[in-house]
Amino acid sequence: MRGSGLMKTCFLFLAACAIPVLRAATACADVVPGDVIDKTNWEKVEGLLPGPILEWVKKGDLVLNVGQLEYDQHEYFAPAVKESMKSNLGKYEVNDQDQIVEVATGKEPEFIEGFPFPKLDPNDPKAAVKAMYDKHYHTFSYGNIEYPFHMIWVGRSGFEREIWCVYVNAPLMGFPGAKNTPNPDNIERYTVLAVRSPFDVAGTAVMLWRYKGDKQDMNFSYLPAIRRVRRMSPSNRSDAFVGSDCCIDDAWGYDGKINVFEWKLDRVQEALVPTKNPKPERLVKNERGEWVTTASVKPSQYGWQTEGWKGAPWAPTNFVWIKRPVWVIKCKPKDPYYNYGSMEYWYDPELYFPKYGLIFDRSGAYWKAFLVGHQAFQSDDGQMKLMIIAIQHMIDDRTQHSSIVENYSNRNIWRTFAQMDLNDFSLAGFKKFCK
Repeated sequence: MRGSGLMKTCFLFLAACAIPVLRAATACADVVPGDVIDKTNWEKVEGLLPGPILEWVKKGDLVLNVGQLEYDQHEYFAPAVKESMKSNLGKYEVNDQDQIVEVATGKEPEFIEGFPFPKLDPNDPKAAVKAMYDKHYHTFSYGNIEYPFHMIWVGRSGFEREIWCVYVNAPLMGFPGAKNTPNPDNIERYTVLAVRSPFDVAGTAVMLWRYKGDKQDMNFSYLPAIRRVRRMSPSNRSDAFVGSDCCIDDAWGYDGKINVFEWKLDRVQEALVPTKNPKPERLVKNERGEWVTTASVKPSQYGWQTEGWKGAPWAPTNFVWIKRPVWVIKCKPKDPYYNYGSMEYWYDPELYFPKYGLIFDRSGAYWKAFLVGHQAFQSDDGQMKLMIIAIQHMIDDRTQHSSIVENYSNRNIWRTFAQMDLNDFSLAGFKKFCK
């Protein structure tokens, strides 16, 4: 368990290291586990939250129940990732084109196991780029993964509708199972996102071939209305997904190609970030040898589901908010046709993942905010431990509307280190996801 004293020590160390190159974070009042923060005492968290999220608290839309984790999240990485914390130290660098290269050869690595940059230094000019590469490799550390999810539309009047989707990810980097897979096309990962219901959008699907290095993504989509697969522009990944508040690049907190954005580490500070359950949930091994979630996980609860709730209908009401050290990272797309003007990510450098995203339009005006959270999972014997994404939640402050992703749940069972046929990610194989 990582108490608030340790968090203060970690923050002070990081801030001291960052003084030469980083703007100092605003001083803020302290909070302790057990505090309940609402519109009557919001000053206690000023500086610990991104501005828009603090405004929700001030208005009474959101109430924060402050707690602490009952586990050490450093322990909740797959075995290969833990090994990479030692073996990858100093092994890789980022070149002037923001691509990963081997220090020894200056060339693009054929295969990276674990996280390429296990020790992040805020003084490094490429710190932000390296942090976001680690974020991508964090998602690769689950191996092949299939996760069904529900995306729920919630407005000021409450629940509106939901769609049921499946997300299938097959990385060819990052985890041992991919190491000996033939990869003549230099693929980093294959991904398919397909809508299963309701009938008006069922069959809509998107497929990604992401290449290593500077080669542009290949994106394909299938629309039931025209009943054909078409090639997408990479900028289409910033379009709204089936009418929701999210775009495809919002998946996992950020899912774009890193070297097509400009990145900057703005500051180091502490923040309150959301989690679903401060205790680990169960992973079990199925008959195929895959590690899967169970139906007995703690459910998420929101305002429209909570009797007597007076805040926003989309607000989570049973999350726990914990204090963590974060890096505030800013980025801008190089593509002039990308819908977002800039983004700001509050990134946990110990978890290698963003916890908040702020989206700004092309005029620089704030638009919407994204909440991200993780959950520790472990097998009954403690041999397999993973930190799996648990919260993906977009709130559009202009329209006062939200899209909530219900990740693993009693009706959405996730498969990690799943057995997959890579032929499913060919143009012919893609058709099986399209109906």
